[in-house]
Amino acid sequence: MNEIQDPLAEIRASIDRLDDDIVDRLAERERLVRQAGRLKPDATAVRAPDRVEAVIARVRESARRSGASAGVVERIYRAMIAAFVELELAATGLPDRPVIRAAVPADAGELLTLQRAAYTSEALLYGDPGLPPLVQTLDDLAAELRTSIALKATRGDRIVGAVRGRPADGVLHVGRLAVAPDQQGQGIGTALIEALEAAAPSQIRQATLFTGHRSLANLRLYQRLGYREARRERLTPQVELVHLIKEVVGDHVVE
Repeated sequence: MNEIQDPLAEIRASIDRLDDDIVDRLAERERLVRQAGRLKPDATAVRAPDRVEAVIARVRESARRSGASAGVVERIYRAMIAAFVELELAATGLPDRPVIRAAVPADAGELLTLQRAAYTSEALLYGDPGLPPLVQTLDDLAAELRTSIALKATRGDRIVGAVRGRPADGVLHVGRLAVAPDQQGQGIGTALIEALEAAAPSQIRQATLFTGHRSLANLRLYQRLGYREARRERLTPQVELVHLIKEVVGDHVVE
């Protein structure tokens, strides 16, 4: 038994010494992270997703050269970076605005999960579990991402909001606005729609969208963004759609 325990004890002691060195290095990294945080203007600069991916690519290559598992190193670094980002945000007091960027077909699975979570409350409101956003298939959503202007809002590695738009005949058809239930009320929906309108082609002259007649929070949001009711349409005995429009000229809203 001692022959087994002694080598194991020696290995564990070596690991402990290595852990002490790692913690010293982490303390040094934390000091540098705090210094960098004081130079950044907002939370988007703190989260810096492009910088994160560059770091991950570099450490994966370092892992391969050193004979380490690139996958394990990547998981460790992503967890470490996420922790330092939260530390940096807390230390600087910067507002944690989500990062908005294009959504791609590879995002379809996470977007579908987000969409179903966001629209569950609508299904309860109307007593209709068959609302289109809840029954859309993964393949259908992926196809939409390839043929529409699709945006996602992220915090760290998590997608917390999304919206899609389809330009046609000078009109931007806005749809599938979704914000994670625990992230609602923080301006993410507003930011997504404004970003979508800004991303629309210059020939767009009008934006249009719809929501259910009982979705009062949605209606208030759209009205704050300059949309006005154009017509109503009975979809089912439980659901009446309220269609809203907004006049635009290129990238500029007509006030």
